[in-house]
Amino acid sequence: MRTNITIPRTLIAALVLAGYALTVPAAQATPTLRAAAASQRADADQVALLKRSLSEWNQWRTDNPDIKPDLAGADLAEANLLEANLSGADLTEANLVDANLTDANLTDANLTSARLERAILIGANLTNANVLSANLEGANLSNGNLRHAVLASANLTRVNLHDADLTEANLDGANLTDTDLSCRNHPVCVSSSAG
Repeated sequence: MRTNITIPRTLIAALVLAGYALTVPAAQATPTLRAAAASQRADADQVALLKRSLSEWNQWRTDNPDIKPDLAGADLAEANLLEANLSGADLTEANLVDANLTDANLTDANLTSARLERAILIGANLTNANVLSANLEGANLSNGNLRHAVLASANLTRVNLHDADLTEANLDGANLTDTDLSCRNHPVCVSSSAG
């Protein structure tokens, strides 16, 4: 005798979002399901605060220096994060496509597999940041500080790194197709060309 068990779609969706995708391998899940599952990892209150007010966000960071923001998988596409304090933040697999991160503090941030296509990171501080396997295609990191940053296996196609400080950055396996690595005005360039 065969028994049919009907499972409500809402229960299936809840199980998938909680990471119990037992019948659909991650590689076959729809982009919507993958994005929804990823966004569930981020702290919803922190994402809401960041999207609502940068001044409140930066004040919260000042008041809570020991809290490492959990923004893993967050959808921050096209967000205005100008001068945002994202130091030490977990931005693993975050969507930062077309985001404005000019002069943002991303020191020690984890941007592994993050999407940063066409993001504006002019003057951003990515010292010691982990940008492993991230997609930065078309991003602008001119005048950025990438000292000791891990950019291994990152897609840096058509990235503007003009006058960026790449001292001891790890670029192993990074795609540097049409990347602007020119350096004219940065103190590191000036001192090395003088010597």
